[in-house]
Amino acid sequence: MAKQFSDRDRDAYRVETFDYIAHYFENSIAELDQRNPGIQGQFRRIDANRFTATAYRHGQSVARCSVFMGGTSFSSGIAYSNSDDGGSNSFNENLTVQSDDQSMYLKSMGMASYMRQRDEKLTQEGAAELFWEMFIAPLQRG
Repeated sequence: MAKQFSDRDRDAYRVETFDYIAHYFENSIAELDQRNPGIQGQFRRIDANRFTATAYRHGQSVARCSVFMGGTSFSSGIAYSNSDDGGSNSFNENLTVQSDDQSMYLKSMGMASYMRQRDEKLTQEGAAELFWEMFIAPLQRG
C-alpha cells in the first residue's frame, strides 16, 4: 500500500538524519584516534544545526569539514563543506530528503559523484558514510 509523506515527515527525517550523521562523525573520530597512531581528530558540535570536524596527522591539519542544515538558498537539506569554519554560505555536497510511495531517503546533488552514484537512494547510514568518505579522503591520500 502506498504511503504519503508530509512536509513535517520530511523535516523530521532531515533532523533525525543530521543527528545520526553528527553521532557517526563523533564516534568515528574517536575510533580514528584510537586505531591510528599519529592521527588525532576533533569533533565540535556548534549548535543543533551544525558541527565541524578536523583530522590531524602528527599535529598538522589534514582534513576539515563542516556539516550543516540550511544556510543557503540552495541547501534545504544537509550540506557538507570542506572547511571547518562553521559557515553555511557554501558547500561541496548537499543531501535532500526525497520520498517514493514506500519510504523516505536521501539523494545527493552528485557533487561528490566520484564516490557514489548520483541517483542512489541513501539511508541515514549511507548519508553518514558518504560525508565520512569525503572527510577522510585527504587522510587516505597522504
